[in-house]
Amino acid sequence: MAGQAQGRVHEGFEQALDAAAYQRLIAAIPHEASRILFTGHSLGAALASLAASRYHHVDHLYTFGSPRLGDQDFANSMAHVNHSRFVNCCDLVTTVPPELFGYRHFGTLHYIDRFGRVTIEPAEDLINADKLTAEAQYQIQHAFQRGRVPSRSLADHTPFNYVSATMGLRV
Repeated sequence: MAGQAQGRVHEGFEQALDAAAYQRLIAAIPHEASRILFTGHSLGAALASLAASRYHHVDHLYTFGSPRLGDQDFANSMAHVNHSRFVNCCDLVTTVPPELFGYRHFGTLHYIDRFGRVTIEPAEDLINADKLTAEAQYQIQHAFQRGRVPSRSLADHTPFNYVSATMGLRV
């Protein structure tokens, strides 16, 4: 039932999951449960992913604004998990820890563009062009307004922006 994924995982995420009393939570899942879903936003997304790596009867994993949490071996070991990974345009958190240090994402990318439209697995050049335009537009329209964050890369991480896009409220 529970196990350990292969590969290297960020130590801080493993410590956070262990501190969250993961084993007690998993033990509380009824044996007759027909569907097990894990979900989270930001750190919660990383913890949900790590929990899904340890519990092998996951029906689906939904993550929103997740950081990278493991290396390529870890990502490969998660191939059995049906995972929808939502990234909101310029969300900074989805770019850390850096790929330069070996960290990788896994799962099916559901990219939320600057208009709030969700596209599954768009081409990297389309994502990069959308992000560049989105950040430039944000700087012109919002960055210097009172009460606004100075960068779209920070604004796009808010849970509200994920909810409004996935529910079709921004189109």
